[in-house]
Amino acid sequence: MKETTLKKFHLRKAYSIYRNIKWSFFDHSLVRKDIVYRLINHYGGDSGHKIETPSGNLGFGFIHYCIIRNIRPAKVLCIGSRMGFVPAICALACKDNRYGVVEFVDAGLDESDKKSWSGIGFWKKTDLKKHFNVSKLNNWINTYIMTSQSFADAYPKWKYDYIYIDGDHSYGGVKLDFKLFWPRLNKNGFMVFHDATVKNWGSLKGFGVWKFLKENKNRHKIIFPLNESGLAILQK
Repeated sequence: MKETTLKKFHLRKAYSIYRNIKWSFFDHSLVRKDIVYRLINHYGGDSGHKIETPSGNLGFGFIHYCIIRNIRPAKVLCIGSRMGFVPAICALACKDNRYGVVEFVDAGLDESDKKSWSGIGFWKKTDLKKHFNVSKLNNWINTYIMTSQSFADAYPKWKYDYIYIDGDHSYGGVKLDFKLFWPRLNKNGFMVFHDATVKNWGSLKGFGVWKFLKENKNRHKIIFPLNESGLAILQK
């Protein structure tokens, strides 16, 4: 054999071994771990969502994904995200449904603003199309750098089947988002709140989601107090 032919043979053989190892890694799991790793690392998934990167566990992300796959919403609304983890999960579910779109709203505040709630000003210094091109999500998500109040005022007639609230975590802030968007949630739709059980987190004090949920009398309510943050789901 010529040297170049030998090189090609060894490359093909090496690739074949790699492919067999790669797919054996996925064969016994419902979830593609390479996609999970990409979502977590690129979109800033963290312990607040109860993720476990080594095992390919998206934590609360699986809840969002599964509900959206099942109810097949025409419109999903996401309020707030540090780097886009939950909006990306929701957009991926729409993509896999081949139906629906995510309207993602974030004020883009950074640590210097008391209302940032751990925001890092990411959305005002990021190429949005490039960022959401990972996993090819661009066609399934629209981003609005504004407050939830400004967004509600700008698009008063839009209705949603799934709404995720993770913006202003103060009692007044979460009550405002509920007031703004609960009337725009379609019948049988879901409104989901992150940080449902946390009262203080490090230097961040005054979380009010837990208080709002305690007062809320919706009988179709589920709270997952699975870690320091928690997740709550209300059905209309």
